Amino acid sequence: MSEAVVGFREQIKYLESRGWLRRVKREVSPVFEISALAKKLENGPALLFENVKDSTMPLVVNTDFSRECIAACLGVNPFELTEKFKKALECPVPPIKVSDGPIREVIKKGGFDLTKDLPVPVHYEKDAGPYITSGLVIVEVPQRGIRNVSYHRLQVAGPNELRLLIQPRHLYQIFREAEAEGRPLDVAVVIGSDTALRLAGATWGSKVPLGMDELAIAGGLRGVPYHITKCDSVDIWVPSDAEIVLEGKILPGKREKEGPFAEFTGCYGETWMNPVMEVVAMMHRREPIYQDLLTFSPEHHLLLSIPYEPVVLETVRSYVPGVRAVNITPGGCGKFHVVVSLEKQHEGDAKDAILATFCSVRDIKLVIVVDEDINPFDMRDVEWAVATRFQADRDLVIIEGAKGNELDPSCPELALTAKLGLDATKTLSRRERYQKASIPGLKELRVQDYLDL
Repeated sequence: MSEAVVGFREQIKYLESRGWLRRVKREVSPVFEISALAKKLENGPALLFENVKDSTMPLVVNTDFSRECIAACLGVNPFELTEKFKKALECPVPPIKVSDGPIREVIKKGGFDLTKDLPVPVHYEKDAGPYITSGLVIVEVPQRGIRNVSYHRLQVAGPNELRLLIQPRHLYQIFREAEAEGRPLDVAVVIGSDTALRLAGATWGSKVPLGMDELAIAGGLRGVPYHITKCDSVDIWVPSDAEIVLEGKILPGKREKEGPFAEFTGCYGETWMNPVMEVVAMMHRREPIYQDLLTFSPEHHLLLSIPYEPVVLETVRSYVPGVRAVNITPGGCGKFHVVVSLEKQHEGDAKDAILATFCSVRDIKLVIVVDEDINPFDMRDVEWAVATRFQADRDLVIIEGAKGNELDPSCPELALTAKLGLDATKTLSRRERYQKASIPGLKELRVQDYLDL
């Protein structure tokens, strides 16, 4: 295990040193062109656009493009990621308050225009306009000791106006309480974060209650506390080395049209009447770098799935101790499909694991449970287990009318879904029937000893 990469700019340097980041020097348009090239190279490398049309600010995208890349930035190998995250949840490292930092190098209390000052891309054909996709929304309830960091799609709707979709989770609860009292909610949007903070901001589920500080989870992930400094115009503390911070207020009783927008599902989220954030100030570093996220990409799905994995693992393991690993699959949009690896002790363990997985995170709608001899991260291996160990009349679990995700286009009603579980484990009484064919000496054989490679 090596040390984690600490800081957004340090991560850019690290990626470039590994050959995992390429610079684009020609002028590119933020309307579709950046997203088109990012989509072509969605499996890596990261891209740093040095010349964005009508902007003096460079833009970077795809900094967390693979499980290997994310693991390396956190100082572990890919198979250690879930346990690393689990430890961060169990042993968070709280942030340290400081009076100053690079984020305060430039402070604008007026005279800014979000539509011109930031190179915010228009990503997909039917998106309603430019969207900030990699902004982390931070709110605090000081009297209750609560800080919440989360992702929300942010439509740039004017020089100082953002419109945001708030799903019924922690920010929704905090905002509704403020709105019921008729007061605006102070908020900060942080742009330009390292891997640890990006992952922590996407953490949610039964093991992450409101009040658990995502900044402390991020500190646990990288093993070094974040330094945070107070915003200039709102009562929020933000990472002192962030690239850009938008300070503002979510207004009570105000809703405007927001959307459509291409979501993690690869489909367009609908147009809704959603809350409005009035931006009152902007802080940024000198020569800031804008960080973008292309939705419906491997990076997007990994940032969604990896934070869920320790939550699912811990929950399911509390019911079925033999659970070894979980994989929230990219093909399931980073949210909907899970493979659970289980060292089965009793008949019924797999079905218990299926039910516990559904309870861990409500978004999950398909669970496949496999034995410990199946690699849960190799979907060919998983499909083989389904083909050779699963019988629908015996091993299928269907749950109707359960809660799901609001953005799932297949739901017959908003956030109402059916859930499917597949027990693809061996029948204990016939273990020998399922033995994998093996070739003696296969693991030790070196192909280069036989072929010129």
